[in-house]
Amino acid sequence: MDYTEFKDKCFTAAVRHGFDSWELYYAKSSKFSVRVKNGEIAEYKNAGKFGLSFRGIYKKKMGYVFTERMDASIIDMLMEKAVENAMIINTDDTELLFRMKAVYPEALSYNPAINGLSAGEKIQMALDMEKTALATDSRVTAVDYCTVLNGEGEVCISNSYGLDLSHRSNVFCACLQPKAEEKGIVKTWYDFWQGRDLTDFSPEKLARSTVYTCLTYLTAKTIPSGKMAVLFSPIAAIELFSAFAGIFFAERAQKGFSMLGNKVGESIASPVVTIHDDGICKNSIGSVPFDSEGVPCGNKIVIDKGILLTLLYNLKSAEKGRTTSTGNGFKPNFRAPVETACTNFYVEPSDISLEQMISGLSYGINITELKGLHSGANSITGDFSLSASGLLIEHGQITRPVEQIVVSGNFYDLLHNITLVGNDLRFGMPESLGTIGMPSILVCNLAIAGK
Repeated sequence: MDYTEFKDKCFTAAVRHGFDSWELYYAKSSKFSVRVKNGEIAEYKNAGKFGLSFRGIYKKKMGYVFTERMDASIIDMLMEKAVENAMIINTDDTELLFRMKAVYPEALSYNPAINGLSAGEKIQMALDMEKTALATDSRVTAVDYCTVLNGEGEVCISNSYGLDLSHRSNVFCACLQPKAEEKGIVKTWYDFWQGRDLTDFSPEKLARSTVYTCLTYLTAKTIPSGKMAVLFSPIAAIELFSAFAGIFFAERAQKGFSMLGNKVGESIASPVVTIHDDGICKNSIGSVPFDSEGVPCGNKIVIDKGILLTLLYNLKSAEKGRTTSTGNGFKPNFRAPVETACTNFYVEPSDISLEQMISGLSYGINITELKGLHSGANSITGDFSLSASGLLIEHGQITRPVEQIVVSGNFYDLLHNITLVGNDLRFGMPESLGTIGMPSILVCNLAIAGK
């Protein structure tokens, strides 16, 4: 049975079982990955899965049920289970289904060329990455991790108000982690490429650039403690902002887990900071035309030149806040309830190059890696204390690598203390909370603990 036939039978059954309104959510995905080690395949995966969730309002309560079978024989059982689940709901929160007429942006999220790659071609890409990394420098002793993968997904959402949407996407990724050793010092470095335009990807280029960065840190040492200018690289900034992106979710503010609940319209950041949450972003692989509730994912300016303009809402938090959804209601998977997540959440870049940012500093550090984000960042208070490594900046030039330091501060204060934003916007890997993108950002007077 295909999705359309199953949907029609579900909708007929929903009427028969007394639901006032209902929704069917379908998600299908497939993933190929190959990891190589020492010129051989170490791990090979090629798998797919799909599932459906039904939710419906029965006697003013929302009942949920899910299945991995599209079989007419189970539909009545699903409806009965959804009714049963609705009756045990014990909350006063109102849950809604999307019922507005909407215009959806076009998301160019699928490239047939990715699916046209054979398994042999992808295996060869991974082997080429490892081979190039090992050959780039004699100090490279191993490649601990070398993987090529691609994934494809499809989502369909239909409800009793006439909503009938579908979206298909795919992506290609490659990542590796070489290990280098010199005089008993061992360093590793991780980097990745992700995208849909395969003409932009070179296994050899990714391998060489990752190795060069890894080699840089073989001579790293700590620096004296103090407060100084900190220039976060895009990847380090992504890691930091990922730890605190949830403070912009309305549902967290409504529960008291964010200090931004009553700050809309106020200055919460430096005037050089403008933050978007944009469903369609050409620089990111995370573009989607609608969220998991069927709400369009447009371009929201969350912060405009330091002023907080909006939080991010799903239908439930929007109803509670007496406003409209911003298109940020997403399911982590078809079994899960709707939560809040970003689409493409990023700081708007400037026209200032990294070289210009560095040349203007008499003393500071360019942080390129952060560690300890799970234990060293408090998403409620905004406090963070994180192990870091990077590059020392003296008299407008990078002079040497730095390690064994800890950067500490408060994220709410950091937003106010951003003095420059670079032009080198880069997006990280998609996560459950969305896709985060950052350019280099310069922050004044952050505490660095070294020697």
